[in-house]
Amino acid sequence: MKNQEIPLLDAIDMEILMHRDAHFGGSFGIMLEYYEKEGVGTQPDFEEKRIAELAHVETDLGENLSDVILPEAAHLTVEKSKQLYQDLREVYEVDPPKPHAILISNLILSEEIVPEEEMQALIDEGQTVVPLLIDLMNSESFYDPIYPGYGRSPIFAAKVLGELKDETAIPFLFQALGQENFFTDEAIIKAIRAIGNKSKQFLIKALQHKPYSKNNEHAAICLLEFSDDPEIASLCLCLLKDEEVRKRESLAAYLAFGCAALEKDTEHQEFKQIMSSLDEKSDLYREMRSILNNLK
Repeated sequence: MKNQEIPLLDAIDMEILMHRDAHFGGSFGIMLEYYEKEGVGTQPDFEEKRIAELAHVETDLGENLSDVILPEAAHLTVEKSKQLYQDLREVYEVDPPKPHAILISNLILSEEIVPEEEMQALIDEGQTVVPLLIDLMNSESFYDPIYPGYGRSPIFAAKVLGELKDETAIPFLFQALGQENFFTDEAIIKAIRAIGNKSKQFLIKALQHKPYSKNNEHAAICLLEFSDDPEIASLCLCLLKDEEVRKRESLAAYLAFGCAALEKDTEHQEFKQIMSSLDEKSDLYREMRSILNNLK
């Protein structure tokens, strides 16, 4: 190494290095070209200017920045990503070929903004591809942008499962919620809704399950997709009566929104009574006041 201090690198710089090594063969040049073309795997936190600066730092050092900077855990993550790329590419070399595995690899490795053709090819195969799609949804790696698919694959898998409407996928879709990615959760929720009444019954059971947890919140969020359903609205009202529920602010807020379809005057009065028991400065009170004003 040349006699030069390494500039202080932050967490984003570390991520840039990992992405370079995992997706672009360790080349800043290839990575910059990809970002200039705005490829689907570009990360919003990575600025082209900073990628170029890191490239200059590496040149000045005369050493691979990753070898100098990245901790062992980061190297292991990158190697895992590379291995997964290799496994996906080897699918195309298997003799005899495995058509369904090829279709899944096509979906994951697609560089299209929305891989319509790859998704349709899976939909055309019907229920036979459901287990493979569930396996994809169950794999934590595919939710992480450092791995093949840039964290997008579960979105497309969920859309396919929603189109196939196979009820066996419901618990796996539900389990996949909460990845802290709005677009992934949105696709999963829509897929669960698309499956229909079986989803509704599953979610009602999950909503009532004790002890209360994040799963109750996820169920409440999903049930909001079943808009204007008096049965669900009545259940939400019933749960809001529970003081333990009202202590869980997020859950209580979702249940309050779920009450928007209440039809009976008696239920309207019960809703108002619950609201009146709350601190008028609380967020839940204000949300319930807004909903009450719009009740039919």
